Amino acid sequence: MSARFVFVVALLLFVGLAVRLAYINTIMSERLLDIADSQQRSRMVIDARRGTILDVRGRLMAGSRPRYSVYADPAIIENPDEVARQLGMVLEVDPGRLENEMRSSSSPRFCWLKRLIDDAQADAIRSMHIYGIGFISEFERYWPMDFTAAHVLGFVGSDGHGLGGMEMRHDAHLSGKPGYRTTLRDARRRAIGGKVSRIVAPKDGSHLVLTIDSVIQHIVEKRLAEQVEHYDAECGIAIVMDPKSGDILAMSCVPTFDPNRYKDFSVASRRNRAVTDPIEPGSVFKPFIAAAALEQGFVGPRELIDCQNGLYNFDGRLMRDTSPHGEMNIKDIIAYSSNIGMGIIGTRMGDEVLYDAVTRYGFGSRTQVGLAGESSGIVYDTKRWSSYSKTSVPMGQELAITPIQLVTAFSSFFNGGFLLRPKLIRSRLRADFTIEESFVEPDIICRVVPEDIAHYMLTQALPAVVARHRPELDVAEYPTAGKTGTAQVPDPVKGGYENNAYLSSFIAGAPYTDPQIVVLVMIRKPESSRGYLGYAVAGPVVRDITRSTLQYLQVPPVNTQASARP
Repeated sequence: MSARFVFVVALLLFVGLAVRLAYINTIMSERLLDIADSQQRSRMVIDARRGTILDVRGRLMAGSRPRYSVYADPAIIENPDEVARQLGMVLEVDPGRLENEMRSSSSPRFCWLKRLIDDAQADAIRSMHIYGIGFISEFERYWPMDFTAAHVLGFVGSDGHGLGGMEMRHDAHLSGKPGYRTTLRDARRRAIGGKVSRIVAPKDGSHLVLTIDSVIQHIVEKRLAEQVEHYDAECGIAIVMDPKSGDILAMSCVPTFDPNRYKDFSVASRRNRAVTDPIEPGSVFKPFIAAAALEQGFVGPRELIDCQNGLYNFDGRLMRDTSPHGEMNIKDIIAYSSNIGMGIIGTRMGDEVLYDAVTRYGFGSRTQVGLAGESSGIVYDTKRWSSYSKTSVPMGQELAITPIQLVTAFSSFFNGGFLLRPKLIRSRLRADFTIEESFVEPDIICRVVPEDIAHYMLTQALPAVVARHRPELDVAEYPTAGKTGTAQVPDPVKGGYENNAYLSSFIAGAPYTDPQIVVLVMIRKPESSRGYLGYAVAGPVVRDITRSTLQYLQVPPVNTQASARP
């Protein structure tokens, strides 16, 4: 082999190495530096504290507290079985599961062993000095009032994001932004010199102030649960609203759940039926049609309508009243909940006018209350109405509405005729608790009832309902105006209605001389042998909630003699 050939080969090798070195230092440089940095440094996420949720008086309803979560680095744990045995006793976890986590982790350098452990567990593990076991500081979401307002608040998943209620609806506002810290480590992942090379601080989440008053909420939940249990009912719903502002002071569903243990409860019990479940309302719907008929002159306040002594044939449809009556004015038709009287009025109005009256109040559209899963209800176009519809709709059949729609629309009789958007948020706060946005003023959608008609309903027609059903409905010291309802429950499988299945309802406001609150209670499928009429089942709950709430709000009694009674 000649010297020239050896020289050429050596030269080519040298050039090749030079080109390779240039390639590494230019094109591959950034990638290799990233690989080296990832091998030499560890990056640890610093959890941001989730914002708090407060009630209207500043009481804590949802907060976050620091907790440790324990993890393992499987690559440097020499005896996973022994480590699992030691940790299993402290963490109260099956050692076999811990060992399996370490041996089969998708990441060779990291696996969770248990999230959000208590301080005693963390101290016990630290004292073991197990190489390859570490801690990450996280925040645990908790709801100090347990069941209170669970359906409004919602809950948070293991990833720290909201999964229902306000927690989900305002997740971006509450979440904040996590930070991180990087640490230089040796080949065995030990910190070099114990120094942190870089820290980016987290940005804590912002806060919410609700319109919910937790004391009123507790009053509502307790009384509703008692009545649902007493009547062995399927479920119950209650809402308390300020009719002048649209603020929701309480919203309750039974059955309910504890957000701290949400996995222990069924999906059905976590559903907020007040906004998600449309129902056929029955007689509580009659005041809306009556008000529209009065406004447009289809009936006069003093006009007498012959209710045919409780039995009448509407073009082949035989309609009955629960009690027979002859001639009645519109006030008495509402007070005695006459289906025949409302059917006659509906026939006068006709399909198109009825449809316009229904949709004007917001039925068939979402209220935009700010809760996930809100239903718009079911209001069919008149093309789908039958010859019976003009008599069915006035008595609350052939349509479905949500409880939040009902209480919102009914409040228009108590605020001079305005449809307000219901509110659950009083204000949004920044992380430092300064006000970012306030929602104190009412959000007026439109006027739905002329002031004089609203006044007539408030002071004449609706008080007559309460007067008829004393003492179940009457709050003596706070004059009350409202409407009862006893609706049959539709059968979704066979069609028609279920046997002995009813929705018992009462909605009322007080004092009607200066309305402060409107209260709705609906109890579905009470045991009919114990009673099912709206005034008897739902009425006493509204009465008790109204009295307790107005006393709590320090509203002066209107009838001082009644308030002094034992």
